Amino acid sequence: MKKRKMLWSVICLAMLTLAGCGGGGGGSTDGSSDGGGSKDGDKTLVVGMASDLKTLDPHHGYEVYGNMVYYAMYDYLYRTYESSTPEPSLAESHEMDDSQKVHTFKIKEGVKFSSGNELTSKDVKFSVMRTKNLKSNTTHHTENVESIETPDDYTVKFTLKEPDAAFLVKLANNSFAIVDSEVVKEHGGTDAEDASSKDTAEKWLNSNSAGSGAYVLDKWKQNEELSLTKNKGYWGEVKNDKVICKEIPDVNTQIQMLKQGDIDIALGIGVDNVSQLKDQEGVKIKNYVGSTTTFLLMNQDEKIGGPMANPKVQEAVRRAINYKELLKISGDKSVLPLDIVPKGFTGALEKDEDYQDLDEAKKLMEEAGYKDGFEVKFTVANFDTEGMSWTTLGQKIKDDLEKIGINAKIETSEIGVVIDSYREGKEAFLLMHWHPDYMEINNQLVFLPDDTVGERANWTDTSNTKIEELKKTIQTESDEDKRVAASEELQKLLANDMPYAFLVQHPKVLAYRDNLKGVNYYEVQKINFQDVSIN
Repeated sequence: MKKRKMLWSVICLAMLTLAGCGGGGGGSTDGSSDGGGSKDGDKTLVVGMASDLKTLDPHHGYEVYGNMVYYAMYDYLYRTYESSTPEPSLAESHEMDDSQKVHTFKIKEGVKFSSGNELTSKDVKFSVMRTKNLKSNTTHHTENVESIETPDDYTVKFTLKEPDAAFLVKLANNSFAIVDSEVVKEHGGTDAEDASSKDTAEKWLNSNSAGSGAYVLDKWKQNEELSLTKNKGYWGEVKNDKVICKEIPDVNTQIQMLKQGDIDIALGIGVDNVSQLKDQEGVKIKNYVGSTTTFLLMNQDEKIGGPMANPKVQEAVRRAINYKELLKISGDKSVLPLDIVPKGFTGALEKDEDYQDLDEAKKLMEEAGYKDGFEVKFTVANFDTEGMSWTTLGQKIKDDLEKIGINAKIETSEIGVVIDSYREGKEAFLLMHWHPDYMEINNQLVFLPDDTVGERANWTDTSNTKIEELKKTIQTESDEDKRVAASEELQKLLANDMPYAFLVQHPKVLAYRDNLKGVNYYEVQKINFQDVSIN
């Protein structure tokens, strides 16, 4: 035991950027003992991760690990788990009219927020209208909502502008998380049309929670640690008293801490380092086909993108990449999506691993007027996707592009800085990843012109009527066969005409201590904390 404590002390000293050295296997950060609980007998789950979490306000959140925390603190009308099929949470019933635009829900009675206030239909309306009027990163999920009526305390009636085949799935996204309207208003929140300039509740919500979920926020120090405590008034079952999420950017450190039992779950393990845990006593491994995809963005604005704005250069980039090698370094269960639709979504198509064609890429460069090549800044954040280093991927792309005369000069920065610049549409050429906000093809349409990611690439030209027609079919058609056909046609249309190069759909490796039960990985919320039990 002394050896273990000494080693742990060394690790802590080496991790000055992290929060205190909490006991694992269920230990807390306040001096609790190791081995599945704190000194007062509480069950504490400790999770190691490397997240890009920027806010705890669910109506502002747009980061990959956001829903893991929002699902713990807030409740929803619907949730999703292993598939894209939405499952009722607070919704007791759902009716849709013949126009497919009016959705009426009866909600669960007797649900209390952590403040003690009862959750009613007015809170649902406030929450959705707040998201809609904040004009935040999540607003586009609510833009199709025309109006919301609340005939009584437990009835909510949504009227949409257009039919939406993915509406119930969207309700499981954090843009529809239900907040305590009274408490949020007390701290500067508003659902009025001027919320984008008048709402000031985000700062308070970064230090407090205003939900009816299984947990309430204890404290959060960005890039270091987040801790949650059990909501004693929660209407469902909660198997743990506390959850601590430690930011551990170094994968090897996560592995070492998991081996020792200093964390219970490691979310940063990748296919390239999972071998370190093979046959490790006390550790279990699960493998999944993930839905997170890495891609290259090439800015369509010539003033920003320079040569990267040229469609022939963009196609040359796609043809220059050695996808077979990308699959190899990304590991088992990795996938090559043709473009915007990942495997597992409606009509998804895959790219041939021999898609690379250097002769064709060089020809395209010459046609674009860059026979002798050019130099461009290539932005690559210091970040990982499912344990795969972006700098490793970036170097691979750089090496491939050199073969057609493009000198991609890699510039690295912290993920938060890169994301801000990317969202503002300021990057000429960068490596980025995309994790669906909800598990439905409609979510992927944000890559199209004048939509969320399209705007970040300054791809705003919506004159291609075929793209718009296919988009509308996918968004509104109730016949799934027609949606599949439209999806396939859209992907083929985009394959050679878009400001992106889609790289790899990354596999997911989940590693955890074998004294845990109920551990599953879900693409939207990652780990459902209240389902995990510590033995």
